[in-house]
Amino acid sequence: MMSRPVRRVRRAVTEPLLLVDVVTVIFSAVHLQGSLRFVVALIFGLVVPGWSVVGFLKIRDVALLISLSIATSLSVEMVLGEAMLAWWWHLQIFELILGIVCASLLVLQLRIPARVTEGSRQ
Repeated sequence: MMSRPVRRVRRAVTEPLLLVDVVTVIFSAVHLQGSLRFVVALIFGLVVPGWSVVGFLKIRDVALLISLSIATSLSVEMVLGEAMLAWWWHLQIFELILGIVCASLLVLQLRIPARVTEGSRQ
């Protein structure tokens, strides 16, 4: 079971990322352009897909958690980008689908506690 401070930190990270995710989906849905969308999309692209997956793991090492989140985000986007190149190129649909999937995972993270991993012992 996770301690209360760890749960609070994870919630403190997950909630703002969920907000960034929802804002990104809204910006994409209404075709909003500009510097604000650029900043929000950059934060979304670097962190949200990775945290949506890695946030379920109980990793106490902050540097490892941040590194895994960014690496997972970039990996997911590279694989999906290659799939778009091969079959169907539509960035807006890609952003909407990825945002909805990530939002679902982030909401699930807020409801389900992180699982203990083998390498997360104290």
